[in-house]
Amino acid sequence: MIKNQNIFDDSLFRANVGIMLVNAEHKIMAGEAYHYPGEWMMPQGGIDHSESPEEAMKRELVEETTLEFADTRLLREHDEWLGYKLGKPLEKNGKTYIGQRQKWFLLEYLGPLPDANKAQDREFRRFDWVNPDWLLEKTARFKHRLYYEVFSVFKDYLP
Repeated sequence: MIKNQNIFDDSLFRANVGIMLVNAEHKIMAGEAYHYPGEWMMPQGGIDHSESPEEAMKRELVEETTLEFADTRLLREHDEWLGYKLGKPLEKNGKTYIGQRQKWFLLEYLGPLPDANKAQDREFRRFDWVNPDWLLEKTARFKHRLYYEVFSVFKDYLP
């Protein structure tokens, strides 16, 4: 995990947001990746050219989960940009990225799990409420340090 301002200006790191949704039991909503069966992660997505991180978070929330921001409550935004190197380079819109830089948001959601099949972006096969340790076991190895950081900062909202 990379935690510094330098990645914000590095064109090799794609600007991105991460979304951690927690329920009343302080479990995390995670999804099984559509293209990587058995791998689970929290919703995330790119920041479009004219968007603020908060605008991107609201858009990605709908696109990846079908949840509307109005059905959630913003609990916290991570103070810093976090980054990680990808397992393999990512080609997106004619550019190649070696990693992602992310602004993380913590939202509370008290409703039922969304139907991943109804999402605009088919990023997930299904969703479930999970504990941090379980998610770390099921996510890509290159995201571990980033998730540890997110869990550490948002620890007051976790079991």
